[in-house]
Amino acid sequence: MFRPTLPGQRAQTLQVLHTAAALARLGHALTVCADRAPGAAGPIADDARRALGLGADPGLDLRVAPALGPLFPRAGAGLWFRATLAAWAAGPPGVVYARDLARLAQLGPGLRARGHRIVLEVHALDAITAEERGEDPGPHRALADACAGLADALVANSDGTLEAWRAGPWPADRPSLRVENAADPARQRPPVESDGVSRAFGSFLPDKDVELLLAAAAHLGAPLELCGGDPLSIAALGPPPPSARVLPALPFAEVPDQMARAEVLLLPLADRCFGRRFTNPLKLWDYLLTDRPIVAPDLPTVTAPAARVGARLHLHRPGDAADLARAWAEARGAGRRPPILRSWDQRAAELDALLGALPRGPR
Repeated sequence: MFRPTLPGQRAQTLQVLHTAAALARLGHALTVCADRAPGAAGPIADDARRALGLGADPGLDLRVAPALGPLFPRAGAGLWFRATLAAWAAGPPGVVYARDLARLAQLGPGLRARGHRIVLEVHALDAITAEERGEDPGPHRALADACAGLADALVANSDGTLEAWRAGPWPADRPSLRVENAADPARQRPPVESDGVSRAFGSFLPDKDVELLLAAAAHLGAPLELCGGDPLSIAALGPPPPSARVLPALPFAEVPDQMARAEVLLLPLADRCFGRRFTNPLKLWDYLLTDRPIVAPDLPTVTAPAARVGARLHLHRPGDAADLARAWAEARGAGRRPPILRSWDQRAAELDALLGALPRGPR
């Protein structure tokens, strides 16, 4: 229960669709409903599959909301989603895989009444991040409690997310586990010579702390490209130092070639709840698929998954531009490293074991 927007390549969209395709390859039949991006016309599901590197898996039924005109596109898409879900729910009992807590709280009781099982995947505990921002955590806590009461099993993206839910709303007698993100092996490239440019990929959201990369670039004076901004976030950064370039997001299909040619790959992440506890960066798994040295902050969300797969990273103190420049200079002299693959099929196999163990009958 999560509606990605297509066409699009946000991290949530990539994670949901690649996980669904991998589960389909294991024999599951899945229906994924997607919102239509503003201005997108015609049937776009097949185009979206190709753009995101998804095969034509027969078990994955990817449906995109119809074009309903400019006056009420979101309301119309919501009605379409509810009608599609109701038609599916009227069939034999199945599994609802939910990532949207608000929709689950609203629609989950009816789904449970029809005998469907519910798996909740979480990537944070919003009450904690709300407190960090100085906001009232009460509404977030109430929503998490409601969803925990509805779900049969919990999937968390990181150790910190799992610990927060287990210490908070999740009942101890129901299954819960950490299932990390992954990468697509088709995006691995043969070894090539570096073009001498260090690169960072991804959005310029505040939790990414890309400003720190620009400060380190001024320290080091080495060529740097930040790839992933939208016009507003690029403008908000201001003029970069002479050695750095700030670029819009590349098309999904072009990113692997740029990663493969980089001298160093940099993973920006701020030392806040998101970066310290709640993320499992997709870009980390993409970077590990290359043979390029990786610079990243010394945060548990980075070091724990790297340790589990035996990856060596060049770590720096979070928020410290001078120490980032030190780690970056170290990485530039480190040379190649063995690529590491954690695939979406591996992630799906972990989920498949959970799905197979879901309880049957009323709870």
